[in-house]
Amino acid sequence: MNQENMNQEKMSWQKWLKENWPNVKALDHDWTMERYDYPQYVRDGITENWIKLNDENGGTWYDPNYHKERSVGAHGASGAGADVAGAQGGAGAQGASGLSVGMDDTNKKALDVMQNEGMEAAVKHMFTDQVSGRKLSYGEMRMRYG
Repeated sequence: MNQENMNQEKMSWQKWLKENWPNVKALDHDWTMERYDYPQYVRDGITENWIKLNDENGGTWYDPNYHKERSVGAHGASGAGADVAGAQGGAGAQGASGLSVGMDDTNKKALDVMQNEGMEAAVKHMFTDQVSGRKLSYGEMRMRYG
């Protein structure tokens, strides 16, 4: 492949992303790329040019500018060296994975239950109204936890 074709392909993945997913700033492989059938050249462009945050769900990538904004906002630090995991004070798996960065308190609590008590306890927690103790329907649970 000559240099001109390589430059066109590099621009085309960005163009495809902007036309089809104009607001995407972070995504994962298994859920987003697979489920929404991202073309291979777009996947390649993302994996080669974005920042890989972790290996969960086949890998999670952030747009470099978004990653920098989140790092600065969460830590008061700047640059790509800002530690995303530090958003939780570096404590436990939650801080180490950076999962809770940007989560609301409801989801943070469910994540905490999962990490400390296991998946079965987390599912039970998510299907229970935390105020009344009433069992939630699947739809109600999804409205709260996504």
